[in-house]
Amino acid sequence: MTILRPGNFDITDRGVEIAGLRKGDRILDIGCGQGDTLNHLIKDFGMTGEGIDMSLPRISEAKEKYPDLDVKFGDGEFLDEYSSFSFDGVFMECVLSLINIPDEALHEAYCVLKKGGKLIISDLYDKKPDPMQLKAVKIEADRQSRIPKKNGECEEHPTRFVDFRLDGVFFRDPLIAQLEEIGYKVLAFEDRSQDLDNYIAQTLMDEGTLENLCADKKTIGRKNTGYFLLVAQKPE
Repeated sequence: MTILRPGNFDITDRGVEIAGLRKGDRILDIGCGQGDTLNHLIKDFGMTGEGIDMSLPRISEAKEKYPDLDVKFGDGEFLDEYSSFSFDGVFMECVLSLINIPDEALHEAYCVLKKGGKLIISDLYDKKPDPMQLKAVKIEADRQSRIPKKNGECEEHPTRFVDFRLDGVFFRDPLIAQLEEIGYKVLAFEDRSQDLDNYIAQTLMDEGTLENLCADKKTIGRKNTGYFLLVAQKPE
């Protein structure tokens, strides 16, 4: 069976270690998929928590695999049903790259974290971004942020253009700057690109195709695309 994301649980466990999460801590897994990470954190670490996902088929699969898990339909951009200061940890594994409005998702996670709570992200990033590209992306993000919306305008695909992500791949320094602007303190940023390479190789070995990767195969195989683990903290 193909692993569902780079690093299997190794990256998850490393995130838990850096974050200092403990038995009894309450966590939210955004983009929980089939519930594997959430089940791992509850069964192997003694945490409590729940998961949300935008895919109804994935939620059904999670409930079938783990009947006791609290998983439901939900969008990381809108965590209104959760009270502020609710969670000790929020996980976003291979999902922030797919969220339409990533800065809003980061802000929502900040709101539902307790004081001192940790955000754990793992996803794709550009290991050697072109400085001119970074500049161009920032200019375009600033330009689009100044475009006024027309009254009654409803976008069919409201993806926000941001300066810290392009085509599902993040830029390290702008991402960290965005997190700090929201109020987080970044505790760690680790390169986990070897896990990405192993993930691709294992997927090819198991399935003979890259069609079912956790990200677009064109993006995941692009030059200088790596994988990272980031842990950030909401101030106490």
